[in-house]
Amino acid sequence: ALGLLFLDEEATFWYMVAIIEKLVPTGYYGPGLLGAQADQAVLQEVLASQLPDLNEHFTGFGIEIKLVSFNWFLTLFIDAMPTECALRIMDVFLNEGHKVMHRVAIGILKMYKDKFLSMHDPITMFQFLKALTHHTYNVEELFTVAFDSQFPSRGHLSSRHSHHLNHLKQEWQERKKEEHVHKEAPMQVLAPPLPPQVPPQQTRRIPQWECGGYIGKDTMCLCSGEKDQGIISVITVGQEPQMKIIPDMVIKGRAVCMKYISSCDMVLIGTLDFYVYAVDCLTWKELWSLRFIDSVLTMEAVENIVFFALAEGSVAVIKNIDRSYPLSEPLLIRIGSSSVPCLALVPNQMLWCGSEKSITVLSTVTCELEKSVVIDDDDDLGKIYKMKCGQQGVWASFRSSTIICLFDVDRYTKLLQVDYVTLSTLETHERITYLLPVQGYLWLGTGDGTIHVLSVKARELPQQVEAHTTGQQTNSTAVASKSSVASSCGRVATEDKEEREGEEERQRLEEERHNSEDPTKLRDNRRERKTKFGAALHNRRPRPTENVGTLDAYELE
Repeated sequence: ALGLLFLDEEATFWYMVAIIEKLVPTGYYGPGLLGAQADQAVLQEVLASQLPDLNEHFTGFGIEIKLVSFNWFLTLFIDAMPTECALRIMDVFLNEGHKVMHRVAIGILKMYKDKFLSMHDPITMFQFLKALTHHTYNVEELFTVAFDSQFPSRGHLSSRHSHHLNHLKQEWQERKKEEHVHKEAPMQVLAPPLPPQVPPQQTRRIPQWECGGYIGKDTMCLCSGEKDQGIISVITVGQEPQMKIIPDMVIKGRAVCMKYISSCDMVLIGTLDFYVYAVDCLTWKELWSLRFIDSVLTMEAVENIVFFALAEGSVAVIKNIDRSYPLSEPLLIRIGSSSVPCLALVPNQMLWCGSEKSITVLSTVTCELEKSVVIDDDDDLGKIYKMKCGQQGVWASFRSSTIICLFDVDRYTKLLQVDYVTLSTLETHERITYLLPVQGYLWLGTGDGTIHVLSVKARELPQQVEAHTTGQQTNSTAVASKSSVASSCGRVATEDKEEREGEEERQRLEEERHNSEDPTKLRDNRRERKTKFGAALHNRRPRPTENVGTLDAYELE
């Protein structure tokens, strides 16, 4: 399309032939796009040598630049940059060759290096990485930064590209052979550990488990991540647990979330490269895959309705989901401008969507927004990272924080806020990475691989306040004493003060009864005074809908 703006059809055709066969490296647009994948490996090496601090920062937060830069190189930046910048890059590319692609990519990262180093949220970094090229308009500054330092030679880049390309071709051939060998075998028992005589440096690195969940009473499904693919494993829980891998079912991209749909007997696996894969739990074959507008961070399901939280700030909804490919487009519900890292289903047919420092409540029946609540203006809490609903309410943790909060599911008030560091006996403490409320306990997973189990206990509160906190109505006729109400709510100073005011009012009424000669006027004055006095006492007592004493409703041990 860009060629047709300046050339006729025949010239545009030969223009494309020249780019594919002469200017880009070998195998760039061939089967498997192996040439383009090798180019990304070269870019990673150049990034490590040119910007080592930024490369270390990306590695520390698990940011893989190739998830974004792959499209830059594949389209020669035409689809990624504003028109003026894209035309300038194409001019230099036609004049100097493919090396310019690496220079421009490193130049873009160098321009925004300080911005990246100031970020400590991987999702925010990934979103910024995807969007920065679309807002890069100053082409003169870009080329000044891209060409202001020494750069690897064309011969070096070509040599490294050939090295990675040969390696990728070998992996491609081995994968084809494995697919042929395991074509008739749906499952294979995980291989035993390597014998002791194998040197440690030759042992295979254990893949990292990315997500998982129960798919039955005694069966778990896990998805591990290695390079750009996810491998499904099935664990049978019992006296002798067994683990099997599914060699034929490979998830393309890094899997980050999983949800079992019992009505269809299938699992949904969401990835960072915008796809959701539906996998049959009987044959472990892919049923279908669907591409969203951004990365799928987490999922929740209510019967056959599935909610997908997306990194661009929306929740996608698919109704009547089954084993066949969804015929209708997903319903997109805008939550905010930031990502939605967590969802929590609560018993009142509501879905809590956490984003930044607010909770947006969505009806699971009508799929309409019901309420949006800012949980706290305290900067120390940070952004919401995980939410889980338990018996006591909704538990929440915050990104890069050790603080836990508990919220009431009906009033959205904070019932508890505590730093688990104050409860732990360990010397080192890391951020909270996972929450799991189980009956009267709260399980916490932290960044250093430690699991903390905390006991959740309800405090003994005055009857009136406790009934409000738990959201239950009591039929007891006994009323909490005035002193209890005063001490727990801070609305009445002391019992003696109330009794003294009541005694003074009774004395006034008694004097008026003796001194007044007009019975009608006396009755009206008495009614007016009693009304005012009763309203004053009523206003001093807490309302059932007020947030009174709820922050101390529970305690952790």
